[in-house]
Amino acid sequence: MGLLYRQKKHLYPLITISGDQIAYKGGIINLKIGPIQLTIKGRPVKMSFNILPLGQDKVILGMP
Repeated sequence: MGLLYRQKKHLYPLITISGDQIAYKGGIINLKIGPIQLTIKGRPVKMSFNILPLGQDKVILGMP
Protein backbone atom coordinates (compact mmCIF):
# COMPACT_ATOMS: atom_id res chain seq x y z
CA MET A 1 0.00 0.00 0.00
CA GLY A 2 1.40 3.40 -0.98
CA LEU A 3 1.21 6.52 1.13
CA LEU A 4 -1.22 9.25 0.18
CA TYR A 5 0.18 12.72 -0.27
CA ARG A 6 -1.28 16.18 -0.77
CA GLN A 7 -0.22 19.62 -1.97
CA LYS A 8 1.53 21.86 0.58
CA LYS A 9 0.24 25.40 1.13
CA HIS A 10 3.66 26.87 1.92
CA LEU A 11 6.31 25.79 -0.59
CA TYR A 12 10.07 26.03 0.03
CA PRO A 13 13.32 25.17 -1.77
CA LEU A 14 15.10 21.88 -1.10
CA ILE A 15 18.50 22.63 0.43
CA THR A 16 21.15 20.01 1.26
CA ILE A 17 22.82 19.86 4.65
CA SER A 18 25.82 21.65 3.09
CA GLY A 19 23.58 24.56 2.02
CA ASP A 20 23.38 23.76 -1.72
CA GLN A 21 19.99 24.05 -3.44
CA ILE A 22 18.77 20.97 -5.35
CA ALA A 23 17.69 21.68 -8.94
CA TYR A 24 15.76 18.41 -9.53
CA LYS A 25 12.12 19.16 -10.52
CA GLY A 26 12.69 22.82 -9.72
CA GLY A 27 14.01 21.96 -6.25
CA ILE A 28 10.76 23.00 -4.56
CA ILE A 29 9.13 20.92 -1.82
CA ASN A 30 5.45 21.00 -2.71
CA LEU A 31 3.95 17.78 -1.29
CA LYS A 32 3.39 16.34 2.18
CA ILE A 33 2.26 13.10 3.79
CA GLY A 34 0.91 12.42 7.23
CA PRO A 35 0.35 12.43 9.95
CA ILE A 36 1.36 8.79 10.01
CA GLN A 37 1.90 6.48 12.99
CA LEU A 38 5.48 5.24 13.46
CA THR A 39 7.11 3.21 16.21
CA ILE A 40 10.51 4.53 17.30
CA LYS A 41 12.38 2.58 19.98
CA GLY A 42 9.12 0.87 20.92
CA ARG A 43 7.17 4.12 21.34
CA PRO A 44 4.30 5.21 19.05
CA VAL A 45 4.91 8.56 17.35
CA LYS A 46 2.76 10.53 14.89
CA MET A 47 4.77 12.41 12.27
CA SER A 48 4.24 14.32 9.05
CA PHE A 49 6.82 14.55 6.27
CA ASN A 50 7.39 16.94 3.39
CA ILE A 51 8.36 15.04 0.25
CA LEU A 52 9.92 15.42 -3.19
CA PRO A 53 9.06 12.45 -5.47
CA LEU A 54 12.06 11.10 -7.40
CA GLY A 55 10.32 8.50 -9.55
CA GLN A 56 10.48 4.70 -9.31
CA ASP A 57 8.76 4.91 -5.87
CA LYS A 58 11.64 6.81 -4.26
CA VAL A 59 11.28 10.09 -2.40
CA ILE A 60 13.22 12.49 -0.23
CA LEU A 61 11.62 12.90 3.20
CA GLY A 62 11.96 15.95 5.39
CA MET A 63 10.32 16.93 8.62
CA PRO A 64 8.30 20.17 8.50
